Amino acid sequence: MNGAIAGKTIIVLGAFPVLVHAIFTVTTMVFGLMMPQIAELTGSWSEALRKTVIVVTFLVAVRASFGLCRRMWPETPVK
Repeated sequence: MNGAIAGKTIIVLGAFPVLVHAIFTVTTMVFGLMMPQIAELTGSWSEALRKTVIVVTFLVAVRASFGLCRRMWPETPVK
């Protein structure tokens, strides 16, 4: 029982935020390479588009991290 609690604590306090940060950083770097070309196409909407991309990227990173952490989540034994 204590091993399961320790595993869950490590996942929640360690793995989840690290995965969110890593996914967000990699995705932002990729979009950072594409944003100048996209900004030319959008004109005056480029700042709003940039902020929207950051928010959507963060939400995708949180969801992907949740999915990965859910797979690592230790199962409690059935009594």
